[in-house]
Amino acid sequence: MGALKAMFSFFTMMRIDIDEEDMRAMDRSFHLVPLVGLFYGVMAFVMLTLLSEVVDTLIAAVATLFAVSLMNRFLHLDGVMDLGDGLVVSGVREDHLRALKDSRIGAGGVAFALFAVLLAVTAWSALVAAGIIVIVLMAEVFSRNASVAAAAFGTPGDGMAGESVKNTGILSLIKSSTLSVALTLPFLLYLSHIGDWSNMQGLVVMGLMLMLSVLSGWLMSMVAERNFGMVNGDVLGATNELTRSLLAIASLAVFTWMFW
Repeated sequence: MGALKAMFSFFTMMRIDIDEEDMRAMDRSFHLVPLVGLFYGVMAFVMLTLLSEVVDTLIAAVATLFAVSLMNRFLHLDGVMDLGDGLVVSGVREDHLRALKDSRIGAGGVAFALFAVLLAVTAWSALVAAGIIVIVLMAEVFSRNASVAAAAFGTPGDGMAGESVKNTGILSLIKSSTLSVALTLPFLLYLSHIGDWSNMQGLVVMGLMLMLSVLSGWLMSMVAERNFGMVNGDVLGATNELTRSLLAIASLAVFTWMFW
């Protein structure tokens, strides 16, 4: 319970009393972070479903993304901006690392953040129009699995997430992947039962999400290792933010193809 308390305290705006032992428990159990993804997934699913009944799908997507990001205190979007600055700066590894940790925002950070937001809004709007909002819920869970994958394949840095990365390995990724499937499967089966698609089609999409989440996390860790020599909290946050849209767009494409 200590790990979950710390996660919801750190990754949401909830006021939860935690202590140092809770934080250490979170560092040792980073594979539980898909549970935070489920919280945001349900939040996004409910908001998109309700808002899309009364306003345009694009407006519903913008409002929902803002609410989700606000609840997260824009933590992951901040990671995207820091990553963008760190990647586009010229120079050697030390220059990239200095830009990553710099609190000021440069052109790279603005561009990466703008790209991430526009991609997410477009993807969510398309999912609402297609009537498969459940993919938004699933993507929130599996994007956290991507962050676990980035930590599992990465070298820990010296920041706040250093201990989480240090304590996360392949076994943690296996646990996280299993948990992600277990958390999303009931929603998928129920909604496919009342929807226009079959369980098999839904399971194909789930398998795609699982595979892409691990691949995305691995690629992000490789990019981080090459440019910064480590994986820190900014990289984990950016992995979550960018993978969310990747999963949504890829799943929508496969889902549409299966209905042709």
